[in-house]
Amino acid sequence: MLNHVPWARFVCLCLCAYASVLPFGEVVADPVKVQGERLIIGLDLSQSNPLVTKPLYAQKLAKRVGDQIRGLPLRSLVLIRTFGDSDGTRNTLRIDEVVSARNRPETIAASVELLIASVPQLVSDGRLEMQPSTHIIAFIKTMHLAIGECRTPTTFILLSDGLEDSEYARLKNPGAHLPPLDIRAPQDKRFKCDELQILGLGEGLPRQSDVDHLRDEWQNWASGDGPFQRFSGLRDW
Repeated sequence: MLNHVPWARFVCLCLCAYASVLPFGEVVADPVKVQGERLIIGLDLSQSNPLVTKPLYAQKLAKRVGDQIRGLPLRSLVLIRTFGDSDGTRNTLRIDEVVSARNRPETIAASVELLIASVPQLVSDGRLEMQPSTHIIAFIKTMHLAIGECRTPTTFILLSDGLEDSEYARLKNPGAHLPPLDIRAPQDKRFKCDELQILGLGEGLPRQSDVDHLRDEWQNWASGDGPFQRFSGLRDW
């Protein structure tokens, strides 16, 4: 995928410099212009996630996400954020892109693929910071409240192993469970986003039974009375 690694790193460093001025959780795109779909992409920088250390794995994730962006219609919104522990100063990469006639989905997809594929190198160079814990629920809650009502199709794509490691749960511990969480009133369908995808769920875990447990936990948390209509947790594709 990356035939010219120095160019990829240059693009990513430019994106980091541009994105770092945006306050965490703030969405700068004009809501009037966003009449297509919304794609919220979360990059998990916690130390347990192979995304931060394995270049080939990062490239695989990049291709998957890029393919989804290429299918977006005009006036769709693509948000990119990083997450990990609860210290927001460590998560400074924030990018908002609106698909338009000039900013085509294939152009956005190519840039996002370069960014994701370069995460291990950016971490190694100290441009992005590997983090000791994994606050997935807090990230979802913050972004869900930031985007407001889900009147347009809205999908969260998290590049994460799914190992919540916070005050909500320590999923790396045997028998640990995620707590039920209503981000909005479940009877108000405007606040139920379409789908939560976790790409890389259970990556690095030695047993399939552990992966199955993780998938069940997130399925139960996300759907039903949770903030999403559907959940998809993929370890391989």
